[in-house]
Amino acid sequence: MPPSSGISGPPVIQAAVKVDPHEESDDELAHGSPAPLNSRLLEGLIDGLVATGLALVTALIMPDILDKLALVISIAYMMTRDSLPFLKGQSIGKTAMKLKVVKKDGSDLVGDWSTGIIRNILFVIPFFGPLVEAIILITRDSKPENGLRLGDDLAKTKVVVWRPDESAEGD
Repeated sequence: MPPSSGISGPPVIQAAVKVDPHEESDDELAHGSPAPLNSRLLEGLIDGLVATGLALVTALIMPDILDKLALVISIAYMMTRDSLPFLKGQSIGKTAMKLKVVKKDGSDLVGDWSTGIIRNILFVIPFFGPLVEAIILITRDSKPENGLRLGDDLAKTKVVVWRPDESAEGD
């Protein structure tokens, strides 16, 4: 062990990083604020993986009987994921990313099947629907309709940051 000379090592170089004061990190986003683009895209990917997993598990359990049912279950999840009461109106991807779909008046979609289906109808079109929705989200990212995809426009909904512990404090 070398003797301690009181010098802690080579000098540390610190880089100055210019931070946009209007840009918030995901940790700083307030409850109810519009969901950031990266979180929206990641939650969509997670939900797509969940739907694929549901289809695969269903097809593996009874391959001769449930081949077509596997596809129906996958589509049903994608169409109703934001209205499912046992998930409290949050899809698995939205729960993971701390997001929630709400109507323009702020009410949630729990059990509101028609609104949930309307906002997700484009996901029935394989590959094309999700691709169009992702492109819309990306192109609207810095515009007034930030965070709204076509499904949100149709169903009059929006996706917001959802931190249940913060909403309970305000009540």
